[in-house]
Amino acid sequence: MLKIAICDDTREERELVEQYAKRYFEARKRPAEFEIFDSMQAVLDTGKSYDLYLLDVLMPGKSGIQGAADLLKQYSEPVIVFITSSLESAVDSYRVCASGFLLKPVRWEDFQETMDRVCLQKLSLPDACLSVVVNRVPVDLPLNRISHFENRLHKVYATLTDGSVIPLSQKLSAILESIAAQEIFLRCHQSYIVNLTHVHTLEDSSFQMEDGTSIPISRAFYKEAKNAYYHYRLR
Repeated sequence: MLKIAICDDTREERELVEQYAKRYFEARKRPAEFEIFDSMQAVLDTGKSYDLYLLDVLMPGKSGIQGAADLLKQYSEPVIVFITSSLESAVDSYRVCASGFLLKPVRWEDFQETMDRVCLQKLSLPDACLSVVVNRVPVDLPLNRISHFENRLHKVYATLTDGSVIPLSQKLSAILESIAAQEIFLRCHQSYIVNLTHVHTLEDSSFQMEDGTSIPISRAFYKEAKNAYYHYRLR
C-alpha cells in the first residue's frame, strides 16, 4: 500500500489535493493511505518515510523546499511533488530533486498528467510473476509475457508472447488458483487459460490471439468468457 503525505497550510487546498489523490489512485486500483498536515515541520516530526509527498511550497515557518532538503538528508530519493502558485518556486523545486510540480489553482487534468509521469518513473509496480517449476527448477514468469496456458496430453504448457513454449510441472487448476487475483487471466475451456491482454478478437467459438493462435472457447465457458472479454475491453 502506498503511503502518501499531503501538506498545505490552507485547508481548502489540502482537501482538494486529497480529493484528487484519492480519485487518482482508486481509479487505478492502487491501495493508498493518506496523512494530512498543515505544516512542513509536522511532516518531519512524524519520523516516517512516505512513498509520495505532495507539498505546498510557500508555508509559514519551514517552506516545502526547506522541508524537502531535510527529507533528502534523512531518506534515499524521496518522491516529492510541489504545489505552488509561483513559477519561480517551481524552478527552485528542482534544486531539491523534485519529481514534479503543480501550479495553483490545481486542475484535475494537470494533476492526473503529472501523477501519470511520476508514477511511471518513480512509483511503478514491479512486474507480477507466476512462480512455476520448469524441469525441477523454480522459475518466475512475468505474467505480462504469458499469452496462454494449455493442458495437452496431461501436461501443461505456457506459451509466451515471443512464441516460446514452456512445459510446467503444475496442474492447470493449480495455476488458475495462483493467478486468480489477476483479472487479465480467464479460463475459457477445460484445457485453456488465456491472457486477455493478448487477445486480438473474440469469435463465435474462439479467441484469436495477437500472434494468430486460435484458442477454443467451450460452450460451458462461452457466456462467462464473452462477458469477461467485453468487460475487460470497456474498462
